[in-house]
Amino acid sequence: MKQFPVIKAISTYLPNNLVQTKDIVQKINSDHLLLKNGLLERLLYQNTRHFAHTETQVSDLACAAAVKILEQCPNTAIDFLIFAAASSDLIEPATANIIQLKLGLKCPVMDIKNACNSLVSAMQTASAFVEAGYYKNVLIVNGEKLSEVINYNPRDHEHLTRCLASYSLGDAGAAVLIGLGEGSRIIYQKFTSMGTYWNLSTVAGGGSMAYRDLDKYYFESDSRTLNDVFNKQMPEFVLQSFQEANWKLEDIDCVIAHQVSNSTIPQVAEIFNLPLEKCVNTFGLYGNTAAATIPLAIDYALNEGKLKKGDKLLVLGMAAGISLSVQLIEW
Repeated sequence: MKQFPVIKAISTYLPNNLVQTKDIVQKINSDHLLLKNGLLERLLYQNTRHFAHTETQVSDLACAAAVKILEQCPNTAIDFLIFAAASSDLIEPATANIIQLKLGLKCPVMDIKNACNSLVSAMQTASAFVEAGYYKNVLIVNGEKLSEVINYNPRDHEHLTRCLASYSLGDAGAAVLIGLGEGSRIIYQKFTSMGTYWNLSTVAGGGSMAYRDLDKYYFESDSRTLNDVFNKQMPEFVLQSFQEANWKLEDIDCVIAHQVSNSTIPQVAEIFNLPLEKCVNTFGLYGNTAAATIPLAIDYALNEGKLKKGDKLLVLGMAAGISLSVQLIEW
């Protein structure tokens, strides 16, 4: 009988600086953009998000979440560490090395970067390591400090449109422990990527394309086209995954998906004809926290009783790149 990899523990961390939509709108230099009164508020919705302090590092956010798991599982020996996020402390070395030092771990480490799908990609990687017998307990950690890539000075209307998605970004940390034995069984995982659309959502600064161009160190997105591609490509990919896993959509008890706007979850529910109450919407609480979004939503669902032991969980990843993922989990 196959032994499935399991989620042994999950934890999250939110900085205590709560920021409202109105706070973001007030910071945007929009005098020359001739915006109608209240337009940005309507576009951004009345959501909240958390911002880390200036001196807080991405690794600090990740460690704050990871410590909770280490305290919860004191007798578990971590033999591999993966840092998985869109954010990072620096380009070289891996942020995982810094986190290893801060947590006092001695195991091998690596970074995995796949935009908003970084953490779920790390879950697939960790599962493969565990199933192959290389490691017994893989700790995945995530820190997202997206408040630093928000451009509050759009040049014109067109640039404002590309910056709009950044005004819902937030900061967070998360951690997931993957291993064998007792826990939530990861039954099926499938990933795909469509590199044709890589330039729809970017932070270009810091890489070789725009290493010294300071204007490129901000998040920009063609959100409408991105959404159209997801809506076109996602249904067939998800339905094929369910067929391969021999699962049925109607048997799903809870849906966790990455969320880039307040309309993401209602769209997912409509596309797959799922009851909205089965789908967890946390966008109004945290905004878009990149790869921390899914673990934050899982943690929220557990605390609110929307996800319970024995439930069948669909985790749907959607990321810049563009990449899609499906993970089917027996909680």
